[in-house]
Amino acid sequence: RRLLDFLSYSFGGGTDVTGALQVAMDALENDMSSSDLLLVTDGELPNPPVSNLILAKLEGLKQQTGMEIHGLLVGRKESESLNLLCTEVHNFLGNYEGINGATYSYGGTMQRSSSALSLLPSARRFSSPLPACFRGRPLTRRFGFSLHAMIQPGETDRLNTMHMTLNRRGDGASAKRRRGFDEDDDNWEFQGGEDLDYYDKGNVEPSNKESNQQKQIEKTEFVKRVEDAVELLQDDASKSIEQNKLATEGLELVWSKSKVISDTISYVEEGLVERDLEARLVVLGMVSKEHVLFIGPPGTSKSMIGLRLSQLCGGPFFQRLFTRFTTPEEIFGPLSLRALENDEYVRCIDGFLPTATVGFLDEIFKANSAILNTLLTILNERKFDNGGTRVSCPLKCVIGASNELPESEELDALLDRFLLRSYVTSVSDDGLVEILSAKSPTLTADVDPGISSKLDEVVTDISTALDGISMGQNTCFLIRDLRTFMREELGVYVSDRRLVKASRLLRVSAASHGRKSVDFVDCLLLQHVLWQIPEQRDAIREWLWDNLTPGKADDLVEQTKFLLQGLASESLDMVKKTMGDITGEAGARKSDLEAIYSIRKEMEEIEKLMQHQSDELERHTKLLHSLPDHLWIGHDEAHAAKQHLLPLAKEASAAVNQALADTISLKIAISSDFIDNDLRSSVIEMLTNQDNDDISFTEEELQMSLKEAKRQYKGDHLRKWKNARKEL
Repeated sequence: RRLLDFLSYSFGGGTDVTGALQVAMDALENDMSSSDLLLVTDGELPNPPVSNLILAKLEGLKQQTGMEIHGLLVGRKESESLNLLCTEVHNFLGNYEGINGATYSYGGTMQRSSSALSLLPSARRFSSPLPACFRGRPLTRRFGFSLHAMIQPGETDRLNTMHMTLNRRGDGASAKRRRGFDEDDDNWEFQGGEDLDYYDKGNVEPSNKESNQQKQIEKTEFVKRVEDAVELLQDDASKSIEQNKLATEGLELVWSKSKVISDTISYVEEGLVERDLEARLVVLGMVSKEHVLFIGPPGTSKSMIGLRLSQLCGGPFFQRLFTRFTTPEEIFGPLSLRALENDEYVRCIDGFLPTATVGFLDEIFKANSAILNTLLTILNERKFDNGGTRVSCPLKCVIGASNELPESEELDALLDRFLLRSYVTSVSDDGLVEILSAKSPTLTADVDPGISSKLDEVVTDISTALDGISMGQNTCFLIRDLRTFMREELGVYVSDRRLVKASRLLRVSAASHGRKSVDFVDCLLLQHVLWQIPEQRDAIREWLWDNLTPGKADDLVEQTKFLLQGLASESLDMVKKTMGDITGEAGARKSDLEAIYSIRKEMEEIEKLMQHQSDELERHTKLLHSLPDHLWIGHDEAHAAKQHLLPLAKEASAAVNQALADTISLKIAISSDFIDNDLRSSVIEMLTNQDNDDISFTEEELQMSLKEAKRQYKGDHLRKWKNARKEL
């Protein structure tokens, strides 16, 4: 009733709504930013009703605050001018012709009044007496009100007053859906059922006409300016990403001396079928000064590979087949009888393992305890205790072979000394055909005389370069997580010593390719390092394939998106408070400017993080392209890994670059002055809502009050909530 009484007053505003709208916009920009606007008019407005500037400002407020403009059209079914201004137009008494067609008798002739009609409160009395027919009668009835058609001041001589009592009772569908206004809250809800004591029972209904102007207003000049600004921001972000893109040219080029290693691998593999991986592992073991273990049935070229490696190294080659009855003298040399005469326990070691460059120990897990302790010292420290003297062993690599894995726990320490492991199987059917059709292989192949000397130089250069090879934090985390997987999923204990040796092996891999840091592709070698039984190798490889994409294990992109959404929401709130001012020139408070600066600094940190992640993925992708040329990964394994890992890397790179672009765009939006202040909040909102066009609400969310919804939603999100609520 208070609302209807208020609306029944005349303010003498005429048909020019510009002034009233300007006052309303000032209020909406300050203390009433969460309010909507109601425009009540008889529709007698110019077309266009206001200037383009006012239209743009209104559209800006809609974008910034989620404001809606509702028009109440009195006594008319439609108004083209009002459609241009309002989000939705409702008509009242649209079927009543008495207002627009109000006439009065003057001089015996019915004439249409040219005056504007003003609503006055029904309880007011005019200075002139009422006509007798109204004296003593109430001027309002239930569900009705009194409408007084007033004559312009110049017409008072011809007619003092004219009274019309309009009482309209509608029974249409709109009578069942009306808005109830609570006197103590701005909460609203649709109500049905019987009318309350002062509601009109009809004629308050939305206009059914789908105006072309309403469709066109969605693309107003303001919206186009916002879209242009967003496009400019995104272009700047793309340019920034491109300018800061990691230079990967030449990354696929290997070290200048890598050809010596490649030739060495080719020599070891020459004439052997399906022994590409084993040839690479023994050369890697020799270069890294680690030992290699081959598990598999007899007759699979294990000893031939060891012999060829010794020919390359140019030193003595020691080979023995262990049995349960093998004595230390067969491995380390016989005791010196002359030394025994002098009470010295000294062995004659020439030609035995302590003086060999390369050793091949077949069925090594049959070694007994008399041999084991001395053998462990030679394998681990390259030292041999001969009498009272500890002598250095020139041993570069020992190749151990066995048809079966150790069964006794006392042999676990011996197993742990062999860092590189491979399960050697018989050749495939196709490989067998190749063997049978080839010439008889020889135990030795022609050796390039320069390879041995060059190989020693390469090993020295790699050993010297290891101190300059870095192990990134992400690689360390990967190895840590792999050990956890081994312990919890496979039940395998991996010793600290083994992991330290594995990290050195990865550095050797990086150095042999001329790189200054260990990359994730080098970690593929861990599948040949950590297993205890051959079946575990496949599980380790699958885990590596699932976790070798940088950032995937940490869900970095999802975490970044979550942080960015929070910062975007905070920046939007701050920008709305300052009305887009980020410098203070337009009067923004210092505390708000400091908050915006703090948000910008956080975005810069996120940008650095995502830029680093983008660089890592760019480098990772480039290395995956050249993976078939990796020195230490077999051809078949390299092609399979590339086929699996490259799509994952490209997908992750696209997601990271998108998150980086969003971060840069938002950072520029709250730091650049080329964006007009009246656009800034709408630009931020459009940037954050581009991927959220389809928004759905739960039944519980749709039951919220308008006040609760305004606290939870902003801008376009709030408008979509209102529209969804209306559809209930």
